[in-house]
Amino acid sequence: MSKIMSKIVMVFVVMNLIGIAVALFLERGLGSDSVGLLCDGIRHTFLISFGNASLFYNLLIILIACLVARKNMGLGTVVYALVSGYFIDFYSWILTDIHLAEQDMLIRILAFAIGQCCLSLGLALLIQLNLGMNALDAVLYKIQNHTNFSYTIMRTGCDISYVVIGTVLGGTFGAGTICSVLVTGTMVTMITNIIGRIQKYEYKWRYETN
Repeated sequence: MSKIMSKIVMVFVVMNLIGIAVALFLERGLGSDSVGLLCDGIRHTFLISFGNASLFYNLLIILIACLVARKNMGLGTVVYALVSGYFIDFYSWILTDIHLAEQDMLIRILAFAIGQCCLSLGLALLIQLNLGMNALDAVLYKIQNHTNFSYTIMRTGCDISYVVIGTVLGGTFGAGTICSVLVTGTMVTMITNIIGRIQKYEYKWRYETN
């Protein structure tokens, strides 16, 4: 029961990290991350909320993951698919009064850096703590395990595709989008490795002390 509660708490933490990250991307007016841009395009095309657009995208990609990468899925996968967009809506509502898009460029760049770190940390936690990857990463890691393609390269390729589609659909493209596409895959891999090392040290410490 304690393990289940721990997973629920960590999934809640991840949802908040993702919500803060994408809300910062959207509100600062310099372009969102690739998935955020795609969902922003879907929102403009179908005239729905960002939360509903995110739900539509996530249900589609989770269906694909169920077919090809079920073993990489878990509690985090389902929760991420169902509610991440509404966490983004919530934090966007909180940030509305700050008017990030009207702030000095330095503040907007700082908002991007914070958002990018939150996004990468959230995705890395899902992967490394076995909470159930988001559906896209579940598929990419499945491919990586059966081919010579690296996660970083595939993630970057998907990000570029999402950016193109999202922009065509009317999503807000900007310099932040380019930066996010270039660094997300690398940052997730780096943070995942760091978490893995911490887990190894923690396990070794517990084993030696007991």
